[in-house]
Amino acid sequence: MKIFPAIDIINGECVRLTKGLAENKTIYSKSPVEMAKIYQDKGFEIIHVVDLDATLGKGNNDQTLELIRNNIDIKIEVAGGIRDKAAIQKKINQGFDIIVIGTFAIKGIEEVSKFENDILEKISVALDLKDNKIASHGWQQTSTDSLESIVNIYNQLPIHSFFVTDVANDGMLSGLNMPTFESVKKLTNKKITIGGGVKDLADVQMGQENNFDHMVIGKAIYENKFSLDDLIKFNA
Repeated sequence: MKIFPAIDIINGECVRLTKGLAENKTIYSKSPVEMAKIYQDKGFEIIHVVDLDATLGKGNNDQTLELIRNNIDIKIEVAGGIRDKAAIQKKINQGFDIIVIGTFAIKGIEEVSKFENDILEKISVALDLKDNKIASHGWQQTSTDSLESIVNIYNQLPIHSFFVTDVANDGMLSGLNMPTFESVKKLTNKKITIGGGVKDLADVQMGQENNFDHMVIGKAIYENKFSLDDLIKFNA
């Protein structure tokens, strides 16, 4: 299982939200670029970077994202407010390796399904699960489409992966809600990235033992629930 350390950005600062709510924001002292360098130096092969301002429709952090990309050599998975083909292509052209789309993947599913394979192969479809429904628009709305119907469509396309977040547990340090992630795993053979609620190394081990492909970890790192030296041991 690959570990993707998370960098969430608001107004150029490295932050973490609780349950995706901007009012539940904690600002951390390290700059996003410096955090990215730390993760690279510790041996992580890919980081997960989210532009929360773009997610919430409050501008963007394009300059900070470019600084991160230009200052590290490891792969970057990027997310946040990427809601049309032009935005996806722009991120690919800027050198980002995996492009996470959520709202666009659900609301624009017919358009996305017609993308060229070389674009689809870089897309991770975000399945942000809230009360067993798919959340969108910065987790402020829920889709009427069933989880199974969405997954079945993307199973037919050469996407990179599904990125499953347990919205209720995100930023809560409350532990993994494994049934949420298993609900997607039983529907697909695609790679799955999981995130939301990791509180300790036992959670990381649980994800590994349940054969998930990638795990995004944010708040547990910033709150020093374990060291990066211990975490990197799970990166296989």
